[in-house]
Amino acid sequence: MPALIIDGRAAREAYMPALQARIKALIAPPTLAIIQVGDRPDSTAFIKAKSAFAVKVGAKTRHIHLSEDASQADVIKSVQECNASHDIHGIIVQLPLPITIDQDAVIEAIDPRKDADGLTALNVKHWLEGREDAIMPATARGVKELLEHYKLSLFGKHVVVVGRSMLVGKPLAALALNENATVTICHSRTADLAQETKKADVLIVAAGRPALIGPGHVHEGAVVIDVGINDAKREKLEEEIPGRKLVGDVDFAAVLPALGDAGAITPVPGGVGPMTVLGLIENLVDLCARV
Repeated sequence: MPALIIDGRAAREAYMPALQARIKALIAPPTLAIIQVGDRPDSTAFIKAKSAFAVKVGAKTRHIHLSEDASQADVIKSVQECNASHDIHGIIVQLPLPITIDQDAVIEAIDPRKDADGLTALNVKHWLEGREDAIMPATARGVKELLEHYKLSLFGKHVVVVGRSMLVGKPLAALALNENATVTICHSRTADLAQETKKADVLIVAAGRPALIGPGHVHEGAVVIDVGINDAKREKLEEEIPGRKLVGDVDFAAVLPALGDAGAITPVPGGVGPMTVLGLIENLVDLCARV
């Protein structure tokens, strides 16, 4: 038998009834504010996908769309208005922002009790500490729940994370540490990437480089989680876009047979992507208890 293909769409379907039940138990549907600056087509597509899933499970979104020439003060004002609104339970700022805007300043303007992306300093502290009530970035939460659905434990495993971004790589490394894994973090400056990744019981790749990982980077029986999402034309993306031809950071066709029948791997699309959107709305529901 070939390696197990980890199906994120099937896992999300399995988690949805519990999420829908949690939402129905609330006094009112939770609302997620999504603040967008400019008209990047990929950002607009991501927002549509998030909004569609929110509606599917009984939540709401409020799209706050600012022009490309909006100032940093304009964006922070929108964040503060959402902070003050009793009708908004969670806030995300669609990244990336224009280079004229200080991304950190905007994120820190979000009330941590409404931080659905888990990126404010207080929430970063909480997920680094492994607190049970921490709001973790949605991709990391999605990976955690995907592994749990397939009963793939990180406990005592050697986990190698390729990528060190605050949104994906670092929270995934913290997640693995908090699950009692031994963690190695690799990145673009790692001298011999294959030497490090071949040691992994669980390899998590979030580098934004198409086909970075080939069969020579893994050992038989490894679990490979491909978080990378890239347009087939080699443009790095932050999330899956329906209708676009997407590839991951792992050469799926080449790596699959190298894993053997004891291994497992996520495809792109249809692996981590669906779970990221699930994780975002789960974060939103968790935040409702804090507002």
